[in-house]
Amino acid sequence: MLEPLTKIIAYTFTFMILAVGICAGVVLYIDHNATSNHSKLAIQTGPDLTLKPQFNEQQLLGQNLFKANCASCHKPNKRAVGPALAGVSNKYDRDWIYSWIEDPQAKIASGDADAIKIYNEYNQTNMNAFPQLSHDEIDAILAYADYYL
Repeated sequence: MLEPLTKIIAYTFTFMILAVGICAGVVLYIDHNATSNHSKLAIQTGPDLTLKPQFNEQQLLGQNLFKANCASCHKPNKRAVGPALAGVSNKYDRDWIYSWIEDPQAKIASGDADAIKIYNEYNQTNMNAFPQLSHDEIDAILAYADYYL
């Protein structure tokens, strides 16, 4: 009498282990495809877990410029050595942003209140000057950062 019950328990346990393994494999497969297809689709995190469209041409340029010039001190959506850049284009006038990026020390030396505030908020860490970036390139970086809003 005990032997048939033992077989049923063993088969049920084996089936459950197999089912958990299959589910874990499917989740890993989906996760891998979602992260490897970032150029096709990006997943938005937060309360609205909807899919965002791929980067447009300007944002792709901005992503490359961000990685080459900004990523050592900034993150798009969180504080690092410097402030998060997502939303900066809504916070400051575009001409102010251009002059800040081109020569932040000159902006601070001029007595600009916003420049001094940022400088003091980030432990008086000097931001590198980027006079080589055109306004279109800066706009592309900001478009890339704003994607994360």
